[in-house]
Amino acid sequence: MGRVFLPVKRRAAFLFVNRYVVHAAILAIIIFVSFINLGGRQVRAESFGRESLLYFLVSQDETFVVETVTSVAESPLPSRLSYMDDLSLNSFSHTDEAFIGSDYVTTVTGVSVSSPTLLGASESMAPRDKVETYTIGEGNTLGQIADRFGLSLNTILWANNLTFRSIIRPGASLRIPPVDGVLYKVKKGDTVAKIAKTYSSETEKILAFNNLGEKSSLTVGSELMIPDGRPPAPAPITSYSTPIGNVFNRSTSVPTWDNSGDKSRGSAAGKGTWVWPTDWRVITQYYKGWRHTGIDIDGDYSTNNIAAADGVVVWAGWRNGYGLTVEIDHGNGIVTRYGHHSKIGVKIGDVLKAGDPTGKTGTTGRSTGTHLHFEVIKNGKFQNPLDYIR
Repeated sequence: MGRVFLPVKRRAAFLFVNRYVVHAAILAIIIFVSFINLGGRQVRAESFGRESLLYFLVSQDETFVVETVTSVAESPLPSRLSYMDDLSLNSFSHTDEAFIGSDYVTTVTGVSVSSPTLLGASESMAPRDKVETYTIGEGNTLGQIADRFGLSLNTILWANNLTFRSIIRPGASLRIPPVDGVLYKVKKGDTVAKIAKTYSSETEKILAFNNLGEKSSLTVGSELMIPDGRPPAPAPITSYSTPIGNVFNRSTSVPTWDNSGDKSRGSAAGKGTWVWPTDWRVITQYYKGWRHTGIDIDGDYSTNNIAAADGVVVWAGWRNGYGLTVEIDHGNGIVTRYGHHSKIGVKIGDVLKAGDPTGKTGTTGRSTGTHLHFEVIKNGKFQNPLDYIR
């Protein structure tokens, strides 16, 4: 029995006691673990758990085309050009993760990894308390002048009775207020409290900045600086109503792929008066407040992104997770943001009209397919873009 079993035991023990075998086993384990780590995907806090079956069952409807928007004018059908070869997947993954809480999502405009070059002024900007006069030089834009004096573009426009379509020429003069806000000429019957209410400012700020006492009387024709003020919004020009039956009969359709590869068209639309911000009209993700800060509109590398309304470009370049981004200031505290461009065709300070192209649709930044991420920001808060575009 010993002659039969003892040799077998020695051969089995050899695997555990021979140092060369042990070294080889440890080396194999190290190589295996290293390969797994190198091939593994990075797990972020915001993406934890997204590979689970539960997440797929709950969120799968958010990655499909949810609406196709059409207008009176015919819009081009999506072509087969896409960053993916599989046509059946073209519209299913063209979204992003621009959620409140993401490290790159912000309502602050014109700030990113880098800042635009100013006019080359070498002097430091000391606090000012009086209105200054600036002579426009060759190549100056309103956006650059505002940056130089540390003011918002709106402040410069309001102080000089300009609009986004105004043309400035070298040699002309601009009035430069000391701080952001509105310059106001006192009229008969005005009070500080009334002015503060009309221009959305605070009585204490107006009194302090203009060195006025609480009982000081205002002189008709004198000029006051209203810090952080803004002109009152113009009254609505038109309104409309709809029969109550339309509320209950409204229907939307989810586009699908037919045998030819084209998308079927839906019937829903935004309810605003701005133009649609890109060539295609296929929504792949809705605005959901904290969940998603804008809408995602499908496109490919030949699609143009378009200014939704008249305004001035206040940012054009890389912006963290938004990728190549354009931001347009439309006045009255409203800014639009166009994310994930593949190419940008505008620069800071450009004055655009509604419908002017800003660049080409792409998938730069944190994006899962060629599409436009479109945001509307009003007074520092995200808005539903479908309330503005049509």
